[in-house]
Amino acid sequence: MTGISGQNAGFAQLPEAVRVLQRQLERLYLSRSELERELQELRATQPLMLTRPPRPSLLVRILMRISKRLRQRHCLDIIRQSELFDAVWYLKTYEDVRTAGMDPALHYLLNGASDLRNPGPYFDTEHYLTLYPDIRDNKMNPLFHYMIAGFNEKRSIRPNMPVIPDPAQDKRNV
Repeated sequence: MTGISGQNAGFAQLPEAVRVLQRQLERLYLSRSELERELQELRATQPLMLTRPPRPSLLVRILMRISKRLRQRHCLDIIRQSELFDAVWYLKTYEDVRTAGMDPALHYLLNGASDLRNPGPYFDTEHYLTLYPDIRDNKMNPLFHYMIAGFNEKRSIRPNMPVIPDPAQDKRNV
């Protein structure tokens, strides 16, 4: 009978073991509930971090704006100094610019070239962009490009002006 009485003693301890396991299970459920609640709070407060890249800092944005303005000012200076830019001719030819009271060089830099307007009688914007699509594709102002590179590359600036071959290119083709 000792076997049965030993089993009965084990059965007597079962209710206590069940209570211990139930408390552990309750703690696990509470922990799980707390973790799920924290996860929902994080998702609610951080949705933008999960869906879009971070914005540049204010300092970076300011520096980018300053850099853009400096590049624009440099382009504007080059255009103004060019003998191919004729402010008087530009204002006579494009009455809307004159009426608006805009600076003709600034207008050509910001809008005129993209509208295929000419900076003067000796430079054909549309011709230049048609002949050299790399300038158009890079959204570079055609007169600015001509002044910094196109002149040395002997690029054509008007339809009836022949493209002058590069002597170095001719030597390579021989």
